[in-house]
Formats: sequence, structure tokens, C-alpha cells
Amino acid sequence: MRIEELEYHAPSSLDEACRLLGSLGPKAKVLAGGTDLLVDIKQGALDAGHLVSLAKVPGLKGIEREDGGLRIGPMATPNQLAGSDLVRETFPALAEAAGQMAGTQIRNLATLGGNLCSAVPSADLPPCLLTVEAELILAAPGERRTLPLKEFFLGPRRTALAHGEILAAIRVPALPPATGTAYEKFQLRNASALAVVGAAARLTLKGGTIEKAIVAIGACAPTPLVIESAAALLKGKEPSAPEFARAGELAASDVRPISDIRGSEGYRRDLAAVLTVRALRRCLARIRP
Repeated sequence: MRIEELEYHAPSSLDEACRLLGSLGPKAKVLAGGTDLLVDIKQGALDAGHLVSLAKVPGLKGIEREDGGLRIGPMATPNQLAGSDLVRETFPALAEAAGQMAGTQIRNLATLGGNLCSAVPSADLPPCLLTVEAELILAAPGERRTLPLKEFFLGPRRTALAHGEILAAIRVPALPPATGTAYEKFQLRNASALAVVGAAARLTLKGGTIEKAIVAIGACAPTPLVIESAAALLKGKEPSAPEFARAGELAASDVRPISDIRGSEGYRRDLAAVLTVRALRRCLARIRP
């Protein structure tokens, strides 16, 4: 389909956008940055008849503090995330992941909401947000509901968004003292490349031991995957190279990768182990410089 054949809608409020999306049927698609959506439509991978643009909807672009954590609008771009002092200070892994996405032009157009709602398994930002137990605010006409991010992804390009719902905000809860976050990515070239594997980690220390650890892996399962076994292993332990290596082994065991043009199943398992260890080391270095 040619883009000029689509009917374009520019609502001026979130409720209006939700009503349009609900009334126009399944061929209505939300347009944020459009870096994935328009390509999919042009290539015939997505059947669309209407574009419901969020460009004129207020309140979807900001990055601000909320209850000691962050509230991020879904229209925030990767370059805004990477360049935000607030994000870099409170959640450096998200800034790192955003800064590694695609090229400069795409980072200026793409959006955090699009990166989440496209539900591509190799997306960079979901693993980072999973490690800090982010929540999503989902909007329908006159209604709002909160959903943990870990319940949002149902499969490749499938999410828990109901018909007529739009992602309205992303909440990152306040992180405790002595917490470090990090993101490690392996890609086949330096720019505009999807992750072969991406690993995000979070460590919180208390009294010299690990009070909480979360490891999340991207591009190694139908959805971004939280490695529960690694969290259980690390909890209550003193952070050390042997414990991190064991966590990496558990990540390699628990992921469910496929073999494709970017890497074999075995290669991805090895990468999951290596990148998990690197991410955990960097988390610790941020707590104990």
C-alpha cells in the first residue's frame, strides 16, 4: 500500500485519539514516530487504512520526576532519553540503550512508546525498563489503567493493549540507594543494527550483599525475558566474579533463542552469558566506583 492512500487523523486530545482508534476498526494504527510503522505499511507487512497521529496530543512528550522516580511520555524520542540529565542520573541503562539505537535520524524520530508497542523481541528499551519494574499507563476514552511492563508483551508484535487503548505514560519507580543499572548490546555493525542479543541488569546492595538483582535479555525469546533464576541466585550473595559468571550461565540456559541471519541459537546463548556478566559488572561499578 502507498502511504498517500491512507486516511490521516490528527486528534487534539488523548481521549479523542482513543475514540478514533476504537471507532475506525482494526485498520486504524497509532502514528507516533512512524519509523517502524510506515516501513511495515509500505512493505505490505501491515494492513492499514487510517493513521491516528499523536503529534497534536498534549502531555505525551515529557520526562519528569514523579514520586522520586520518573514519568516518561510515550512520545519521548531515543535522543531525548539519551540526552536527558534526569535519565542519565537516575537510570543510566535507559540512556545507554537509547543512545545505541539505530542512527541519529531514527533516534530523532522514533519514540519510546513505539519501541514498546511494536513488541519487537530485539528492541533495546524493554529489557532496561523490565529491570526497574516499570509500569505503563494505558488510556481508553475516559479511563486509565496501570499495567506492569512484565505483563505487556504477549509475543512478537503482540501486546496487552485492548482495542482503542493507547499507551499514555511510562512510570519508573524510585530506585533504592546503592542501586546500579546497565545495558550491554551486541550488534553486527556500529549503527542502524538490531541487537543480536541485548542484556540489561540492575543490582541493589544492602550491607555489602545483593538485596535485589534483575537481569532481562532481549532478542533471545518471543518477548524480552526476565531471567528469574539469576535473580534468585544473586539475592543475598556478596557480589563477585564467580557469582556473576553463574548468573550468566543461567541466562544462557534460560533464554529461548532462534537461529537466523544475525546469529545461531548457540551463539546467542553464549552472548547472553557474556553480556549478562558485563552488565552486572557495570552495575556494581556504578554502586562502588
